[in-house]
Amino acid sequence: MLATLLGLAPAVAACGSTTVGDSSSRVSPGATTHLSSPARASTAPAPQSSTEPGGSATGPATKRVPPAAESGSSTGACRTGDPLANVYHPYRLHVVKDCMTVTGTVAYVRHEDDGDLHVNLSLPPAESNLLDQANVADEHGDLITEIVPADQPGCTPGQQPPLPPTAYTSPSYSYGTCTGADIVTPPLGAQVTVTGPYVLDTDHGWMEIHPVWSITVTGQSASSTTDASPPASASSPAPAPTGAWCQASASPSNDGYSTDYQVYVRSNQPGQKATASDAGNTWSDVTDSSGTVDIRLYRTSPGMVITVTVGTASCSTTA
Repeated sequence: MLATLLGLAPAVAACGSTTVGDSSSRVSPGATTHLSSPARASTAPAPQSSTEPGGSATGPATKRVPPAAESGSSTGACRTGDPLANVYHPYRLHVVKDCMTVTGTVAYVRHEDDGDLHVNLSLPPAESNLLDQANVADEHGDLITEIVPADQPGCTPGQQPPLPPTAYTSPSYSYGTCTGADIVTPPLGAQVTVTGPYVLDTDHGWMEIHPVWSITVTGQSASSTTDASPPASASSPAPAPTGAWCQASASPSNDGYSTDYQVYVRSNQPGQKATASDAGNTWSDVTDSSGTVDIRLYRTSPGMVITVTVGTASCSTTA
């Protein structure tokens, strides 16, 4: 009889347990190592197949998420209801915490083809345990935060969000309804607080605040060295002392297609047409007020020379 009762004990204990993932994650020294709240997946069902770049035909993979930092807190900017409302294909995101506020310095701003606006944050050491290995390896150690089209300026409350021509338009993509939040993109180098759901992007493997529910600028770094692009590669020419100049670097887009490359361009040519070309294709965009822009090239092979023109400036890099 005693042996029978002992044999039941493991099964009873297993009924009350929760398992999160099975791979390693990056945690800063001295960081708290427990989740602020149990990780849970979106309740939206995963489709049988995915046509989104980087998608999986069998749905998102399981991955251990990093422990939520004690400094990541909830604020009055939190929203009620589904934390992934107005996110297309919400099954991509694994919700770790419904609402979290983080602090950081704006290191990089990028308009994505899908209409989302990436605002990458350089975090203080106390919050670095919000990052995982993919953030460190693929996003220069930054936390990605994404403003979805429904929360961007110019989105009429109650209407469908306006989208760029590059956005996905198949019937399976829903961008939700405009909220009227009109979240303004913060300037590079700004010190900010950002509030929204803390999630794992299962397509790319990195951690995000997605969607962003609020951004508050709290200060400007007087000695900021951040820029709208990652550091230029060794093949990029140094800026000319005077006159028009540009710098370029390229790296894989990590969008699920190995031949897609992101070309990062710096220049002293704000508001100018910038064009990136390799042996097979050419794409253009317009630089922002700081003279920076990133351009995605498709079907680019490693080792290809990429030439860039920005206004009257020209430069080059290698994929």
